[in-house]
Amino acid sequence: NVTMGGCADQMTSVPCVYWFVMIITVLSNIASNVPVCQMLAATFPYATPYDWLQVSFSATIAGNLTMLGSAANMIVAFQAAKVGDRTFTSERHAPFGIPSTIVCLYAGTVL
Repeated sequence: NVTMGGCADQMTSVPCVYWFVMIITVLSNIASNVPVCQMLAATFPYATPYDWLQVSFSATIAGNLTMLGSAANMIVAFQAAKVGDRTFTSERHAPFGIPSTIVCLYAGTVL
């Protein structure tokens, strides 16, 4: 993979792991985490089990950054709206979702 240089072969080496976590975080909040993992599986078919552990962790945690990043967040918002509670919004989710996601991703990546 020419675009990613040496990081294409070393997903979880430093500093590559930080790039992958950032890419997974952004993509997981645009397209949701399941399609992102499927795309990465097709792009990196020979990644190690440890690489996939990092991908899985990052995609799962990254989905909590924004309301749209996780299907679970959307299900909760729709269920709340069905019973008349329209307070579960992106604006209300952000003050919790953004800092908690950043802290968890950092801690999990360092470990």
